[in-house]
Amino acid sequence: MKRIICILFALVILAGCTSKSIEVTHDEAAVAEVEEIRAVWISYLDIMEYAQGDDENAFSERVDDIVQNISSAYLNTVFFHVRPFSDALYRSVIFPYSSCISGTEGADPGFDPLMIFCQKASASGLSVHAWINPFRIGRADTLKQKSPANPANEILNDDNTDNDHYVVQVGDMLYYDPASNWILDLNLRGVRELLENYPLDGIHIDDYFYPDTDPSVDRTEYTAYRANGGTMELPDWRRSVINRFVSELYHTVKSFGDKKIFSISPAVQVDQNYDSLYADVARWAALEGYCDWLIPQVYVGFCHETVPFRSAAAQWNDLVQNDRVKLLYGLAAYKCGQSDAYAGSGIDEWTEQDDILRRQLLYCRTLSHYNGFALFSYDAVFGRKVSDNSSEEVYKLISML
Repeated sequence: MKRIICILFALVILAGCTSKSIEVTHDEAAVAEVEEIRAVWISYLDIMEYAQGDDENAFSERVDDIVQNISSAYLNTVFFHVRPFSDALYRSVIFPYSSCISGTEGADPGFDPLMIFCQKASASGLSVHAWINPFRIGRADTLKQKSPANPANEILNDDNTDNDHYVVQVGDMLYYDPASNWILDLNLRGVRELLENYPLDGIHIDDYFYPDTDPSVDRTEYTAYRANGGTMELPDWRRSVINRFVSELYHTVKSFGDKKIFSISPAVQVDQNYDSLYADVARWAALEGYCDWLIPQVYVGFCHETVPFRSAAAQWNDLVQNDRVKLLYGLAAYKCGQSDAYAGSGIDEWTEQDDILRRQLLYCRTLSHYNGFALFSYDAVFGRKVSDNSSEEVYKLISML
């Protein structure tokens, strides 16, 4: 009966689904145990698409629809974007209200988006994790449009020029300096504020670690480190900085109870994490004290020329040497029906096939450390502009849950 309801639901909500017969045998489906984590990311782009300009009643109705779609699809976990650009989709004394709701950063929408979402999601049995970007500030040319209360503006506009290096520009984007102790404390205060005031199941960060390999990003801190007798070369020192940052976040989350979850969603390529972002994901997967869940963004197809899905998924599975670390796989629902310009000879895989997500889940469920999956993102699964191909992909995936 559950399977029948699921398929009917998919046919109703996923406009464009074809009536093509789908045969999934019991062995193929490998229906997971109850503890399988089935997540979806709701990004700030989704929020702007569906809720910008809403008043409290309209936002509440939007959330009702969102929660109904997610829970009816047998997903059980949501990563809700609450701080995309040094701002807040919740009532904060540290960060200004995000422009994602009101259209203007710092403008109070008259309600608390996160609290409304938490209450409605919890009533439907969904687990809610607050997704923050610790270092991303936004485009440099929009800084003047940000609230004076944004910590980035406070840093740059105070009378103290010694702290200006906390904000760094890379290309046309602004970021916080990952090596700054002040920025670490800012993020820890932000996490404590969230967990003190909201019924959250956890805190989530993605793959924004070091914004660049250029030595200028953290020159002040590294120069001081070497002047005080430090011997590590810059890459190793940066990895130690990010290790400390991640560990501090983890222990801050755990100070609110062992059941609170700290999760990280790194980029798919392990070497890129290590060499360019200075994220030692192998360490986090093997040792305690860094994260509860690792959710690599395996946003590639089986035919990707340089990072094929099976080998990437297997590599992440092999990294997990600690049974306390759960491994989830981030799956690219947003690529369904789209050409993948970075896939080389596999450029057309997502347009020529309509069962990639299903086969990816089948494969992941065979891996020894698999604990679940996460779909990016809400709009790609339930949005108004979902293509026929994407609808078919999601239909086939949901039929396995």
